[in-house]
Amino acid sequence: MRRVLGIGVLLVAIGAAHADSVPADAMFSKYADPAHVVAAVKTEFSAAPGQAVRLTIYDSEEAFLEQARAKFEASLDEDGVAVLPLGDLEPGEYAFAAYLDENGDGKLNRGKVLGRPKEPVAFSNGVKPKLRKPRFDETKVSVTHGSVVVITLDD
Repeated sequence: MRRVLGIGVLLVAIGAAHADSVPADAMFSKYADPAHVVAAVKTEFSAAPGQAVRLTIYDSEEAFLEQARAKFEASLDEDGVAVLPLGDLEPGEYAFAAYLDENGDGKLNRGKVLGRPKEPVAFSNGVKPKLRKPRFDETKVSVTHGSVVVITLDD
């Protein structure tokens, strides 16, 4: 019984992630920049404006969730959206991971049980991990200059 309960808790906790691949819908096209790739991280819950959203980009299976190609940070605006211009990110395939740093300590806080995230986390391409970490091939999206990668954080 304890094992079943633990698996159920893990499924609920890890399932709180959602992301959309490019191209962005009309609502987010206003953030597009023809010279750059942009990420727009939105919340599906009431979050305080000014809270930090942290985004990590990975460029290979070997590096995925281990060695980031780049890291970015932005604050939520009044609409619950953090816009992150991704500078000199070249067109290609990348995987994105984002989280809301609710307590402002600069790291993703995890629980003691199974190490599940205590803060909202989302991956690109709509991947919602269940009993394992997501894989690069599941989360990768192709981006070009002018793309807006929309990632939705669920509470």
